[in-house]
Amino acid sequence: MQALTTNKPRVPWRRREKRRYKRSAAEKAVLKEKRQAHCISYSSALQAARNVVFHEAEKLHAQFSGHSVQYYYEEIMQHSCIAQSSRGINRWNTFCRQEVKRINDERAPSIAPLKAAQCAHRIAERWNSMSKSEQEDATQAAVKDLEDHREMKKLAIRNVPLEAFHDCQRSVQAIDREARALNARTGVEIIFIATRSTTDHFNQPHIFQTSHATDFFDACFKVSAVDVALRLEAFSIAGIQELAAAPERVSRMYYHNFDHHITAKYHIIVENWPLSKFCCPGDINSRTEISVLKSAWDSGATRFHKLSDTEFEKWEEEYFQAALHNRNENEGEDRGLQNTIPTASTQSSVPSNDDDSPSTSSLTPDSQSQVAPSHQRTVPIAAINVITAANGNAMHVPKKARKERSDKGVKRGPRKRMNAPANDTVLHWRHPSPNASANTPLHPHIVSVL
Repeated sequence: MQALTTNKPRVPWRRREKRRYKRSAAEKAVLKEKRQAHCISYSSALQAARNVVFHEAEKLHAQFSGHSVQYYYEEIMQHSCIAQSSRGINRWNTFCRQEVKRINDERAPSIAPLKAAQCAHRIAERWNSMSKSEQEDATQAAVKDLEDHREMKKLAIRNVPLEAFHDCQRSVQAIDREARALNARTGVEIIFIATRSTTDHFNQPHIFQTSHATDFFDACFKVSAVDVALRLEAFSIAGIQELAAAPERVSRMYYHNFDHHITAKYHIIVENWPLSKFCCPGDINSRTEISVLKSAWDSGATRFHKLSDTEFEKWEEEYFQAALHNRNENEGEDRGLQNTIPTASTQSSVPSNDDDSPSTSSLTPDSQSQVAPSHQRTVPIAAINVITAANGNAMHVPKKARKERSDKGVKRGPRKRMNAPANDTVLHWRHPSPNASANTPLHPHIVSVL
């Protein structure tokens, strides 16, 4: 049974030497003309080959006439390019690989290594001169080494992100070609999603989908395949706590009050914002800043980050404390403004059950209790780090200014009643006697004269 995974580490097996030669302007111009001429000649030859194939499709159409010419043309062109089987390990391949490695080890380091095709004739002469037992003895240990080498090349994890990127690109392109051909031949509906599993890789989410598969996601799940791919990528990288498990879609981006509209609702923050001001890209007037911002998003340096449950609980506590602090400051300012206004004397009267001696009480400014102005809190509040700059420091989130009160800055004192008597007289309305009926009219009665 063919192995699907391996624990073997990936090791280099090729010998490459980088040779750099700086060409002059004239040499570059000659190479440019040569490339252009090659491109033109190749395009014409390719078109001629296509014409030949199309001519053969016309012959098939004339002979069978069951389908259109385009159908037979596609039938001719749609041959699988994926190898259906691989060549097994034999002792000649093992011996050839072993001898090529020995020959290159004996050569000087400055000399370019030889390929197997360059020295295969010499090796074949030695191989044919050996008996069968000698061949088995010479390749006994190398067979196992070649098997491990093939398994390592096929299944071992890539060590270099760039190699993983190119490997992924070549593989998904081959799968796309085969899936497109299969859909054209049989009408099978296919959706293929490939995402990276670590942030060290460079691959973006890759999606291949046929027309009906696209309509299926839009009609049944109310999301696009792109959203599914992004959630799959987030789940593969960060797990269920991240964007993959987000129950809601962010329908609109808010730059003003980002913490209230986005972080508090969706648990999302922005990391490594490259500009000095957090704002909508449409409000940026500098082309340089726009280029910097686009490059930061394309490279992944600037990104959205979904807070985990623990991180969001901590952020929510800081958000609540900051809101409470701001409210106390505003109330302290209002009380301080009221305490600076002189207050008039206050009188209070309570009707007595005795008709002849009503009880009265009055307060003078000297006896009135004074309320000390409140002081602002000096305890610092932890920073709500919903937007971080490139250096990791917190950035200011723009707030939408609230409408100012119409009486801001106006001194407020005790209010006067409408149609009230003079300040030196306080009237108390009561019945003329305790036994009076409810229909008896009320009469004013002077209870205090200053």
